Amino acid sequence: MATMRLFLLTIGLTMHSVGCYINRSRCAKTDELLGYWYIIRWAGNLPLPEAKLRSPLPPFVLAKNKIGYLEFRMNISKPIGCVEFKMAMNEAKDFPCYFTLWMWHYISITFMGGENFAIAGLNSITNNVHQKMAMLMGRRNYTADSTLLMDFEEFVNSLDLNKTSIINPPYDDSCEPNKKS
Repeated sequence: MATMRLFLLTIGLTMHSVGCYINRSRCAKTDELLGYWYIIRWAGNLPLPEAKLRSPLPPFVLAKNKIGYLEFRMNISKPIGCVEFKMAMNEAKDFPCYFTLWMWHYISITFMGGENFAIAGLNSITNNVHQKMAMLMGRRNYTADSTLLMDFEEFVNSLDLNKTSIINPPYDDSCEPNKKS
């Protein structure tokens, strides 16, 4: 029995090390993403000061806007109060799992291990600078099990980002959006 457990552990670690996700992934569609989400982990090479990189993050809402596009909405705490940040995303017709942010900027979103967790990734070039970002998000809470965290590390590695740069952001509820949105 112990030999069988060791064998299964070895196979699991080997499969993970060659680029396979532990949890099953599936492309996300607009209607499946609607609702309230938490940022569990994120990583990226965005040109931000260290203090901003590690600042607390509020939950966000994914909703449909007036023209039917998926819209990211997050209330950000500023000295003047809570300010809503919005960004529209449209499903890319010829690229499954991808949404367009603006011309030539795509974000991929895939569900991991069901529909309560997803991984989003941005890989774009702006002003000749290659910008990459990855985010693990949860629908009902801001904690994930160890297999989801390992899948996220694998995704971060696939973007050629260093997994030691993964940030576990503190939770900020000071500008929490309306959960009914």
